Amino acid sequence: MLTESFKKDFPNSFPRIINFLIWMKIKPNGLTTMGVMFGLLAGFLFAYGYFLLGGLAIFLGGFCDIFDGVLARHFKETTQFGRFYDSVMDRYSELAIFIGLSFYYSHQSGMVFQQIAADLSLAGSLLVSYTRARAEGLGEVCNVGFMQRPERIILIILGTVLTGLLKNQVFATIALVIIAFSSNITALQRIFHIRKKLSPPKK
Repeated sequence: MLTESFKKDFPNSFPRIINFLIWMKIKPNGLTTMGVMFGLLAGFLFAYGYFLLGGLAIFLGGFCDIFDGVLARHFKETTQFGRFYDSVMDRYSELAIFIGLSFYYSHQSGMVFQQIAADLSLAGSLLVSYTRARAEGLGEVCNVGFMQRPERIILIILGTVLTGLLKNQVFATIALVIIAFSSNITALQRIFHIRKKLSPPKK
């Protein structure tokens, strides 16, 4: 699992990119919006079988997602709404990605397994986020589990780009199977984690 400190410090390794974004006066919510547009584009490209281009679109969307927090801190615009907006847009991006993949596989002969894997990946990604948000609504921290959003995005980029380059669906299939299994296991881990934390102490 990528640590929070890594995700926060990683963009600082690219000062020229940060300075360029600041020079362009791109605001954090604007960069977040660009990120979700790339996610929607990726979903459209996947739906029509353009796996390489779709994977690259996710990469560009991930770039926006990484650097919007840096801009928010620079412009002193780290707000509750900004975090909320970023989280909601992340969900829309993942919905588009997995729906696009599911649509493509549903129209291909003999790819029912891949379609199911895409659908389970979609369900798992939403449940991982929902269990955390619901737990935080109850006043509990819940970030246990391996398959969080950065890991899912890295896997789907690798799987789809390799599939596009090598014209072999095995790479996207492996990525989807790992995400489908691990994300749902992560959601279950969070359920049991919160059950343990909220259970009354034994007398």
